[in-house]
Amino acid sequence: MLRQVYITKDDEIIFQREFGKALDDDGFKQAYKQISKDAFKTAAESTKYHDYFQYRIGYLAVPEKRILFFFVSDLSDKFKNIQKELEKCRKEFMDMFESILDDQIDADTFEIFDPTIELIHKNLRPKISLVGFSGVGKTTITRLITAQDIPMEHVPTITGDIGTIKIGKLHFHLWDFAGQEQFSFLWGNFIKGSDAVLLITDSTLENCEKSRYFTELIKKEAPYAHTACIGNKQDLPDAMPILDIERILGMKAYSMIAVDPENRDKMITIIADILEMSGEVSPLLKPLIQRDKIMQEAEEAVEEGDFQKAANLFDELADLSLELGDDRVSQDFHEKAMKIKTMLQQFGDKEAQKEQEEEKEQEKPAKPIPATSTVIPPPTPSSAKVSSPSVSSTVTPPPAPPSTVTPPPAPPSTVTPPPAPPSTVTPPPAPPTT
Repeated sequence: MLRQVYITKDDEIIFQREFGKALDDDGFKQAYKQISKDAFKTAAESTKYHDYFQYRIGYLAVPEKRILFFFVSDLSDKFKNIQKELEKCRKEFMDMFESILDDQIDADTFEIFDPTIELIHKNLRPKISLVGFSGVGKTTITRLITAQDIPMEHVPTITGDIGTIKIGKLHFHLWDFAGQEQFSFLWGNFIKGSDAVLLITDSTLENCEKSRYFTELIKKEAPYAHTACIGNKQDLPDAMPILDIERILGMKAYSMIAVDPENRDKMITIIADILEMSGEVSPLLKPLIQRDKIMQEAEEAVEEGDFQKAANLFDELADLSLELGDDRVSQDFHEKAMKIKTMLQQFGDKEAQKEQEEEKEQEKPAKPIPATSTVIPPPTPSSAKVSSPSVSSTVTPPPAPPSTVTPPPAPPSTVTPPPAPPSTVTPPPAPPTT
């Protein structure tokens, strides 16, 4: 696996790219000091390699320009493959920048060379082998990594499956080979040349004891490979603790339940850990780590009811997934964003309509108040100078303010009073005269 790329001119670094853990600053300076002496001792261009501790350093020198192309990879990488990519790197770089190399150049100028280096890394992609006996879950883990449907019953892998897998911008070969013992004569060839080997067990004592065979095979066929054990089926009652598995096999072990699709991120993290890659170091994994972080923020925004923020985050996730080449995932995030935006638009239309109706209601003329609801003010005191229309003396004065109990209606002023009694009493008739 290609881990670092350096391009130097006049002993100064003008381009640098890291894909995984490799040389620190002091390590690079020491390695460069040794290699540059050999690289520039002749006037002819040369491509060579130098094994430096656990790394293989391939380099191509251009003495005329005092330029050195410097690849740091694993000891498992074949030099003929490194040489081919070094020559491609030299050609592409010189075609793009040779005319300006003698000028004062800003380091940001060389960022346009990044896609070329990513393609070179893709061509030198790591080989990861999944080994283990039949039935331990190798194919299930393969499907988990690739986000394919996970089989619910065991179907033996008759021949080795070789696929090119992409996680984020990281491409690698994934080898899942037959675990039946009748194919054991093929196991050595499958493992050979691996950058990483994952030993899969079903976490039972019997299987772990038996799987010691693979630890010896790995040492023989892939001595420079990064190795680890996956303790699968940890949800079963007879599953051994991970520390016990590590003790039996003598290697780092990780807990796993491969039939659970939710464990895909965990499996990807395990692969990155085994390859000594991290999102902080490798630009190939940074977008993937960033996407996971934004997904969490989007889910929190939905839970908190901040739907506008959630829609914006889903749009960002769609763009990021498109950059990673996950077109289907990008479409899913885009559809989520559109659904939320449509919901917000509909809600906004309803609110606007409600406000318009309230405004129209306020603009309507006031309706006359019914008499029954009118509160009659108390009578004006006699001293007040209030002009009132003349009324007949027989008119009853205005009624007193109504109490909470409605009084009986006043007699009408137009009622004729009873006739007054006569002023004289008529005497009885006089007796007749004689």
